[in-house]
Amino acid sequence: MVYQKNVNCFIEVMKNQSDLFTETDWIELAEIADQILEDDDEELWQKISDWLKLHPDVKTAHKTYLKPTTSLASLDTHLGPGGSKPEESSDEPSSDPTLLKKLKNEIHRHKPDPSKQSP
Repeated sequence: MVYQKNVNCFIEVMKNQSDLFTETDWIELAEIADQILEDDDEELWQKISDWLKLHPDVKTAHKTYLKPTTSLASLDTHLGPGGSKPEESSDEPSSDPTLLKKLKNEIHRHKPDPSKQSP
């Protein structure tokens, strides 16, 4: 769960602060994402974490997205009668894209197209 939160926050930085990333950064991130063969959130986060160590501006932005912003009032909206938590159904396959897929999609949106580069 911690890995998922970290990766999701990184994707938010990519979406909302794409100006922090250079063309080279997008290419590096695409290569990192392509190295991960299966949906392993821990491995994905480890690779991103290693990359962040070399990019302090992006790391700082990532840390701000990690700060908790949930108030107690918003927690109540997810509670059932009597404050009970709704049951989560694990019988149905999730239609949400995996973290790796979400990361690759976001990188693809920003990565420079090599065919449009001047020689």
